Amino acid sequence: MTGDMVPAPGRRFNVSGCLVRAGVAIIVLVGVVVAIGTIFNEGDNADQPVQGFVAGTAAALPPGSVNYFEQEHIFLTHLPNGQFVALYDRSSRQQELNGTCRIRYDETSGIGTLAPIPGTIGAFVEECNNARAVWRVDGKFSFGSSYGDLDRFGVRTDAQGRVIVDTASRTCTRSRGVVGIAPFDVRRCGKPN
Repeated sequence: MTGDMVPAPGRRFNVSGCLVRAGVAIIVLVGVVVAIGTIFNEGDNADQPVQGFVAGTAAALPPGSVNYFEQEHIFLTHLPNGQFVALYDRSSRQQELNGTCRIRYDETSGIGTLAPIPGTIGAFVEECNNARAVWRVDGKFSFGSSYGDLDRFGVRTDAQGRVIVDTASRTCTRSRGVVGIAPFDVRRCGKPN
């Protein structure tokens, strides 16, 4: 015997057979990973963790309603078109000047010359140091001693119908230069205080 390997008679190496087996193994592995992800609610379509708070179910918040969450300092308006708008209860002016006044919802207040949203009533009002400012129920600035729309948070409805306010996604109006003087910018802001 010389040490050379001689293949057994009748057996040949088949490259296409190995590739088919490897392909089947990869398909099975991907199927197992997808099944595990589905079982344990993982991946792009999985329920995302709540960043903020659950304001209730959409069914419990009727269209045209304004709800206040005192601990979070957030108003949640359910517009007649079905959209939810979450607004911070301190105006841009109060935040920039380190004021302590907070807005309130007033069912009887008018919004001046700003066009109303059909199916809604009242306005957000800030009365502070003998000055008054008014915003429409969607947070749009109407008139008064303040400036800019109210800070807005992201809102979504999850698969269970819960309305979730994302307190990590706040947009706000801020002075570009001198506090309280135009021009103003709308930008991302930090957590409310």
